[in-house]
Order: sequence, then structure tokens, then C-alpha cells
Amino acid sequence: MPETVLRPAGATDGGVIARIQLEAWRATYGHLNPAMVEGLDLDKTSENWARAATGTTHRIRVAVSDGTVIGYAVSGPPESEEPEGTGVINAVYLLPSARGIGAGRLLVEDALAGLAASGCTACMLWVAEQNPHARGFYEHLGFRYDGGRDEWRGLPIVRYRRPLAAERPLAPL
Repeated sequence: MPETVLRPAGATDGGVIARIQLEAWRATYGHLNPAMVEGLDLDKTSENWARAATGTTHRIRVAVSDGTVIGYAVSGPPESEEPEGTGVINAVYLLPSARGIGAGRLLVEDALAGLAASGCTACMLWVAEQNPHARGFYEHLGFRYDGGRDEWRGLPIVRYRRPLAAERPLAPL
């Protein structure tokens, strides 16, 4: 199995990130909200991702396996009021063919490390309520449902949180 490596997304990754988003949405949400998937404009989404990749607000990382980008993660500050020190994982998506090889876990762990390095002490994320695979994945990584509920693009979503371990300096020798 080829090794998966992570790197920062660049403007030239806009198209591949948009394609991954579309394929992941088809597999994940296509049966829950077909209109949401059909309404994704690939050209506009590619441009938006290219622009976001050059911004400084969010951390966008891509997972690469055997020279091919197979997934991405977006993390950063909350877009709504959250307790101080809370960072957000906005998205983690993989090509359906890349599920189960550990790339998702690498992307989440990298996002958590980035949030901790920026001073965050907790992380939150939203996940589709009717996505038991994703909910189990995040629970396995230490996230817990906190009772928060909302709606995103016509889908009921639930909020998960987890504390972030503070980076400890190495003990002096």
C-alpha cells in the first residue's frame, strides 16, 4: 500500500479538491439530499478552493498517495460564537476509493495539531446526523456529541467536540 503524505493545499489544487468534494458528496449525501449534490457547480467550486488555498484564515491540507491527491481537510477559527480557544474542523473529505487506508485519520490528526499549535484548547465539528460512518469515525478519534443540533444544506447536523492536548515542551536533560 502506498504511503500517504500530507501537504498544504495550493491554488493549483482547487480543481482536484472540488472533484474530491463532489465525489465524496455523491457517496455521502447523494441519497440524503440529491439536490445538494446536483447543485454543486464544479467550476465555481474549483475557483473558490483555489482562492481559499491561498488565504490565511483556514488551514487546508491535502492527502497524497502514490502521487495523487486523495483527500483534504479544512480547519480554522469558528464561524459562530464558540468558547474562547475553540478551533473548528470545517471539512474532511476523501475520494470514496481512498476510504479505509488511514488518510482520514492523518488529516484529522494534522488538523488537530495545527489547531493546538495556534493556541486552541478544544476542537468542534459538525457532522450529518444520518452519517453513522462519520460519527463513528470521529468518536473513535475522541470526539463526543455535545447535544448541539442544526441544519446544513437541508440536512440535520450534530455537533461534536474534543479537548486538544497542549503541546508539552521536552523536559530538560
